[in-house]
Amino acid sequence: MDTPVISQARSSSANIRLCAAGGLILAVILVAPIWSVRFPPLLDYPNHLARSFILAHLHDLAFTFGNFFRADWGAYPYLGMDASLAVLGRVFPIETAGRVFLSLCALALPAAAWFFLRRVNPGDDAAAAWALLIAFNVFFLEGFLNFDLSLAVGFFALGLWLRWLEKPGIGRWAIVLLAFTALYFTHLIGFGLSGLIVIAYLALSRRPLRDWVWSGALALPGFAFYLHSSRTGMSANKIIFHGLDDKLDSLQMFLHGYSPALDWISLAALAAWFLAAWWSNPEFRWNGRWLLIAAFFFALFWVIPWMWAEGSDLDIRVFPFLFVAILASARVGKRAKWLVAIPLLLFVARTVDTTRHFAAAQPELVGLAQSFDAVPRGALVLPIVEGDQDPIERPFTHFWGYGVIRRGWFSPYLMDVAGDTPMRIVHDSYTPDGFWDHVYDEPPDWKLVQGDYDYVWAYGVPRFSAPLADIGEKIYSFGPLEVYHLRKSPQGPH
Repeated sequence: MDTPVISQARSSSANIRLCAAGGLILAVILVAPIWSVRFPPLLDYPNHLARSFILAHLHDLAFTFGNFFRADWGAYPYLGMDASLAVLGRVFPIETAGRVFLSLCALALPAAAWFFLRRVNPGDDAAAAWALLIAFNVFFLEGFLNFDLSLAVGFFALGLWLRWLEKPGIGRWAIVLLAFTALYFTHLIGFGLSGLIVIAYLALSRRPLRDWVWSGALALPGFAFYLHSSRTGMSANKIIFHGLDDKLDSLQMFLHGYSPALDWISLAALAAWFLAAWWSNPEFRWNGRWLLIAAFFFALFWVIPWMWAEGSDLDIRVFPFLFVAILASARVGKRAKWLVAIPLLLFVARTVDTTRHFAAAQPELVGLAQSFDAVPRGALVLPIVEGDQDPIERPFTHFWGYGVIRRGWFSPYLMDVAGDTPMRIVHDSYTPDGFWDHVYDEPPDWKLVQGDYDYVWAYGVPRFSAPLADIGEKIYSFGPLEVYHLRKSPQGPH
């Protein structure tokens, strides 16, 4: 006959196995969209992937990258993806390494949010299921992967910090210091917004001066690295604030995915979940500190500029922190376990929608990829790309980056920002500004294009077909894409 202790141990073991099985199923669902397609259709992703490939093959004699680029590693605050791929690229081919990194991002954010929420409201783990809905957030879908990773590192660091506040100790503080330093190296904005949470929580909790001093010291390595190596954004030459209408439009980015209907249903379901959690529930309690922190981040959205220096979409970057702060603002009690079906069903629906959208993008992306075989290895290729769609609907903008990986192309629009990225472009060539604006207000100087490049990869610019035909021959076309081999004048390049 089993004793109560043995029965309790067996029940606990069964619960652990059940949770592990559930976690494994959720993990498989999360990474399914990434591994089910040949080309994850994420805006900036191919550009970042190409830069990592160049850094890994900078001195490889099979490529000519050393003639055009140089490494510039430093204590920069945007090294999360580059550093990760520098390691993963030694184990996997670069495109596989990229998928592994994407999987890490998709898995890490919900897991880190769960870890954080457990510290805020112990015993209310079920509420963390809502964090699954932001695994494929707008920053992931736009390929802003350093910032996306910083969300996970930030919530993990904040969870460790809350644990240290509960039971201070030098060992625990040192671990938190490492976490916040890692957060700096992931993304400066994630580092800053997490710091604002620390300040707000200390103020609302009326913590003693000792906690302020030790918590402030967590930021010192990041500040020192920034002042020594980066200083990006300190001399901003461009600051753009959105007006009220644009701010109201930006609110749709709160849970922005591929289906506007699912976005609105998710928001309505979140409100309904809170109502059901509160209604006639004696265990329900508002967590006043986090409710005020959520209000603070919502107010912050309205005053942050949309663009500062080279960084854009700054205001909407508060939304993931706001979303998790909203989840932290209530203790639901046992009823949360019954309500967990709502976020889980929405998560499955949104993931299925994302998988379908990824699959629907493949025919065009495969057609674009076939253009790489028409261009020889080591060619100098100028991308000319236009498109004013929603950024999550523009996988073509940087898709030529796969040409850098697969054919060793030189292209001038690889992301090179001093103090941000660990790669510099050393080859001086003509680069029309219209690429970064997604529209060419003035046509490129075709003589300079002809002199500096071997090929043009032109997407969505049929008005340039005639001038391109004057300086070269079209060797490939697919839908909006035209690839031209440029004729060289007898005098050689300009």
